[in-house]
Amino acid sequence: MKIRINGRDVTFFTDGTINLKLDSIASTFGLQCRFNPENDLHKELFKPLQFHKIEIFNKNDKLIFTGTILNHSFNSDSKVNLISISGYSLSGILEDVTIPPKFYPLENTNLSLKQIAQKLCSAYGIGLVIGKSAGNTNIVAPDNETETQSNLTYKKTVASPGETVKSYLSKLTSQRNILLSHDQKGNVFLFKPNDQQNPRYFFNSENSLSMSSSFNGQGMHSEINVIRQPSEENAGVSTVDSVTNPLIGKYRPTTKLLSSGEDTDTSKAANNELASQLKNISVKVRLKGLFDDITPGEIVNVHNHEIYSFAYSRYMVSGVNLTFNEKEDITELDLVLPETYTGKVPRNILFYYESHKRHN
Repeated sequence: MKIRINGRDVTFFTDGTINLKLDSIASTFGLQCRFNPENDLHKELFKPLQFHKIEIFNKNDKLIFTGTILNHSFNSDSKVNLISISGYSLSGILEDVTIPPKFYPLENTNLSLKQIAQKLCSAYGIGLVIGKSAGNTNIVAPDNETETQSNLTYKKTVASPGETVKSYLSKLTSQRNILLSHDQKGNVFLFKPNDQQNPRYFFNSENSLSMSSSFNGQGMHSEINVIRQPSEENAGVSTVDSVTNPLIGKYRPTTKLLSSGEDTDTSKAANNELASQLKNISVKVRLKGLFDDITPGEIVNVHNHEIYSFAYSRYMVSGVNLTFNEKEDITELDLVLPETYTGKVPRNILFYYESHKRHN
């Protein structure tokens, strides 16, 4: 790893963790560094509460993280102590701040998601990237749907005074079934993940240290219905939409009420609810070494009978957790079904066991 703080290369660090996230407006980091209080450079780079910019590069000098140092922890005793620094991506500030008073009133009329996001992000020096303009084109859906959806206007949206910028943007993007994320430069990134990309890696019990899977059935339903009352403008338009989850082996329906949006948004809301429920299926893969070339949003294949994966199944990387120290380097991958982020109906990955049994 290569660390740069305020444009200055830092070589005096030891242990570190980097947690790259897909479904989040910010990734996080933590480092243990040597600190000499008599060294002017150290005093400058590790001065608390300055929110210095930090950049992290992988072994190939590729930028994987751009963020802000938030926290410092110092200790003094008879030993030579290291200091701890940690923080989040540049865009993480939007999790902590509210809409500035200069942008009041908090009601936006006939503005698009792109216009609103650009206005709010620019207030804090944060860039906005939409769809194909992102650095890693492999994870971006191959069409212009995100750009189209981002340019559609809302009749009226209202934020509350105590609401964070991130919370407000999250509500707007969920209505468009767009993922609110960030890129390696710390920009806010609006996109739809590409579920058709080729797998980046193939993992099994032989090339991993460990694997685990989790299926939380209580949070899932076989049929999701979304309804809303018809409006005067769209009388006669269908106000009920349903989607079926083929992974659920028993009749477990649920009905949700759409309280805002257009009459025709019930279909999107049903897909959003399905995507949300699919988060109850997850896989963790622990690997030896730093797989710092894997980007959240990429596809990998997993095969391991012991975690109920009887054939290679496609998963999307939702998180990459890198841990490095003087003893060992470890990578942990958080995986979910690709449909968790696309809202599409998933393939029945559990079917493969039945097929396997019939042929043996």
